[in-house]
Amino acid sequence: LSVKRVSKKPIIYWDILRTGFPSFCRQGLASIATVSLNVAASGFGDPAVAAMSIVGRIFLFILSVMIGLGQGFQPVVGYNYGAKKFDRVRAACRFTFLLGFALLAVSALAGFLFAPQIISLFRKGDAEVIAIGSYACRAQCLVLPLHALIVTSSMLFQVIGKSSQATIVSAARQGIFFLPLIAILPSLWGITGVQLTQPISDVFSCLLCIPFLVQFFRNLKENDTEMQ
Repeated sequence: LSVKRVSKKPIIYWDILRTGFPSFCRQGLASIATVSLNVAASGFGDPAVAAMSIVGRIFLFILSVMIGLGQGFQPVVGYNYGAKKFDRVRAACRFTFLLGFALLAVSALAGFLFAPQIISLFRKGDAEVIAIGSYACRAQCLVLPLHALIVTSSMLFQVIGKSSQATIVSAARQGIFFLPLIAILPSLWGITGVQLTQPISDVFSCLLCIPFLVQFFRNLKENDTEMQ
């Protein structure tokens, strides 16, 4: 190792920052969203704060499985995209999405059916916390499988160097959509607005991914045609 060998080319550091920025948004906005959610829930008492915190931890654990799957997906799709093996890129995207969707769908079904029992593991005997948390848990379970598309899209665009799309998709769920919704919905719908903010944000985030993916696979098909 030698300091003399450290690159002095600004473009290299720009590429590092540009490529890593989606992950920065994903992690940084998660913290801001958690604070915003707690502030909004605090207006409805300690049981609301406790319930939403429990639900947040549960889904953070579940989504970590999808994040792990996406991290395994990244090198596969990255190497094959660079090697112009676009059929493998499509296959990797399809496999990751279908496997992620299946895993999240099973988790969503279990969470929806046993929401009260799951919440009670954290606050046994607290009927108000269980009621608030169960509703929020079931609402998020309804949209949980959509994360297969959200995570796959974010990881895909990040690893192939499309940092603008990756940043937008990464920032959408707990930034672009969540922060305005958590500021508006509680004043309109009360505690229900707090409970539904994340599911609604997830739906919007999923819809945002679709045009990006359509354009990406259309370009991939055109590249395939040019190479033949």
